Order: sequence, then C-alpha cells, then structure tokens
Amino acid sequence: MNNFKNIIVHRKDGTSEEDNVNNVMARDENDFRGWECWAGVQNITISNTGDVYRAICKVGGKLGNIYDGFEMPKETIICNKPRCICAADVQLSKALPDHVHRLRIGNEK
Repeated sequence: MNNFKNIIVHRKDGTSEEDNVNNVMARDENDFRGWECWAGVQNITISNTGDVYRAICKVGGKLGNIYDGFEMPKETIICNKPRCICAADVQLSKALPDHVHRLRIGNEK
C-alpha cells in the first residue's frame, strides 16, 4: 500500500519506522492485548444516543452519557480486545507496559 505515513512503529529489534495504520492492520499486527493504551486519554467516542466510550472499540465499557454526565479518563487502560480493528484506535499511543518509557506521550515530567 502506498498510504501517507501517520504513525511510528517500534519493532522488537529496536528499529523504528514511519508507517500507516492501514498497513499495520493489513499485516495483522494489530493485536495489542495486554498493552497499555491511551484510549480515552487521547480520544473518546460518542454514540448516537450520547453514550461515551474511551474509543471505537469501547474498551473498558461506558464512561457515561453526554446528557447525564461523564468524566474523562486521566489514566491509560490495559487492552483486553483480540484486535484493534479501527484505524482511529490503531493510531492511539500504545505500548507493552515495560516499554511505555519509549513513547513521548505520558513522559513529560
């Protein structure tokens, strides 16, 4: 695929490369179970009924409703989904718990 580069992928061998979320999904590299994910911290999803979730995948369940109230998450969540199937969700920052220090996000001190 010749898509614009919109993420940075860090490989097990220590290399990094700019890539596209569609390429990641096409290569079946979108299983992030057990990874720390910034769903809800970097984005939320609002359903047509006003229900609010951390992301399209709805990991962690409903946060509330825009009509009744909800609180934005301040903490990351550990992914329990078998696949990240939405390009918007794949684009969120995520890392294995022991590798969070490699991300720019969340490391501002």
